[in-house]
Amino acid sequence: MAANAFYRMVNRQHMITPAPDIFARIYARHGHRCTMSTLGGRIGLAVLRLRRAEWGDVRGSYLTRTCAVDGIAEVTGLSEDDDRLQVIPEGRHLLRLEHAVGRLEIELAPTALELAGNYRRLGYQLEAGWDDLDSAERERREGLREEALDALLVRLWDMGDDELLLIREENHG
Repeated sequence: MAANAFYRMVNRQHMITPAPDIFARIYARHGHRCTMSTLGGRIGLAVLRLRRAEWGDVRGSYLTRTCAVDGIAEVTGLSEDDDRLQVIPEGRHLLRLEHAVGRLEIELAPTALELAGNYRRLGYQLEAGWDDLDSAERERREGLREEALDALLVRLWDMGDDELLLIREENHG
């Protein structure tokens, strides 16, 4: 319970560096700023760069239920609501797209997972003993987490696909 209260308090919608429009839309859709919705957005942007007209109708599966799904949906237009995107709980951060001429798989690279994991561990450290903290210490910790999140999101927006994503394409025939 204390961790949830901490998370809500520090996850404001403003940043020191304003989010690029696509990421601002992702965060509005998702309800908060986070590493995984951002990385889902990066997966979606890679799909848009790689998509070809001959693919025709595209359907996708993301192999774990995380915040990344909202980033993917916002950028690609694929949706669980219309069954063009489904989540299959296999525990992998991988988007698999099936289309008329083949398949595209985009997976989060170890670097992306490490950055997200490091931020999560920082959150756990800052949340430790939350219920017993006075308001000044809570505010200090909120500020530290907010600064860390701002810096990490800017980094995730700017890193190259080759650093964040593993991309595999298969074409039929």
